[in-house]
Amino acid sequence: MNPFKKSAQHQNTFLVSIGAGFNQLPLIDEARKQRYHVIGVDRDSRAAGFIKCDIKIQESLENHHDIYLKLRELLIDGQIKAVLSRSFGIAVRTACYIANQLRIPMMPFERVDQCINKRAMKEAFARNGIVSPQYRIITPKTAAARLRKEPFPAIIKPVVGHAKTNVRRVNDAAALSEFLASAPPDHEWILEEFIDGEEIIAVGIVHKKRFHLVEVSDKVKTNPPHFVDIMHVAPSRHLDRRREISEIGQRLAEAFDMYTTPLVMELIAVPGARLHLIEAVPEFGGEYLADYLIPTHTGYNLFGETIRAISDTGFTPPQFDRARGAVAVRYITGTPGTLASFNPENPKGHRDTVYSRIFREVGAQIKSPTSNHDRIGVVITKGKTADEAVAAACRAEESFNLRII
Repeated sequence: MNPFKKSAQHQNTFLVSIGAGFNQLPLIDEARKQRYHVIGVDRDSRAAGFIKCDIKIQESLENHHDIYLKLRELLIDGQIKAVLSRSFGIAVRTACYIANQLRIPMMPFERVDQCINKRAMKEAFARNGIVSPQYRIITPKTAAARLRKEPFPAIIKPVVGHAKTNVRRVNDAAALSEFLASAPPDHEWILEEFIDGEEIIAVGIVHKKRFHLVEVSDKVKTNPPHFVDIMHVAPSRHLDRRREISEIGQRLAEAFDMYTTPLVMELIAVPGARLHLIEAVPEFGGEYLADYLIPTHTGYNLFGETIRAISDTGFTPPQFDRARGAVAVRYITGTPGTLASFNPENPKGHRDTVYSRIFREVGAQIKSPTSNHDRIGVVITKGKTADEAVAAACRAEESFNLRII
């Protein structure tokens, strides 16, 4: 019995937002379009999404049990139909906890940490026969005696992290030793086999334990040693591997006991070899894929269909044959200095520009990108072909007239 169901009124009360910041707005807006009442949760009382929420809970997203107790206290009428977060990591963990308490089938709370901790994730991949780069766990102390025995080049990354922070390629023992010299002595790191291939992002929905592939896009990164995402392009050059990608998605759904959830996979494609799965997370993902790339390229409403899937109100699976044209998401980076000025009109008025935004204010310090947090802005453009979409993104970036001194 659902403890929140008080009467037959307001049947569509919907805890949409574990997190109510700017990035949550697409999910909140879609919930309101579907005529749900929205409950927002965020530590920041000035969170951008709160103005669109019917009920506001100010609480840290880490405090999943406290949030649940506040929901019991505050919700006086109606039924919670679904729990979602546009965010990542801890926010998804909290969403799953509350959903489990309400007996809304998403993903077991105890399995979420296996998608946050990369060591646990890798172990789950291995147990379930999912191909992934070879790895081992090291610390600055344990690595010292074996540095010269490691295969190079390799990728070093934190066991828990996001946005490519502290992820880099090390070409030899000296580079790894230098990296570890500045690392906390007891922190664990993953030293991962370097796979020389093209990276792709696959986005899908698990609905009632079945994986549905929504989109495949190609990812462009900065040159080593860092791996900052600077562009995503659809359609992918690897669409001929859709069946293999879908099989991996289904195997993940079974391995992590996913019932209904969005799912994002990061893979590497090597000609003549099986796809290597780098990471997989039960999230909508960032990088403007769900917000702009997917709906522009395919017409598919990922937020809307995920809400319908979890609330069991008429989910429609994606259809690849509806894709049209091409879309590019291009991130803007800069050289070290101070952002002196940029064109405030930006490229929003251009015919082939879908969206654009500068993340920094004039006077902000800019540095060479070492993580996704160092990016200055984004432009999203469309074209008849991938080349046309990328060319449009380059023109749009130039029209910002960024000046860094």
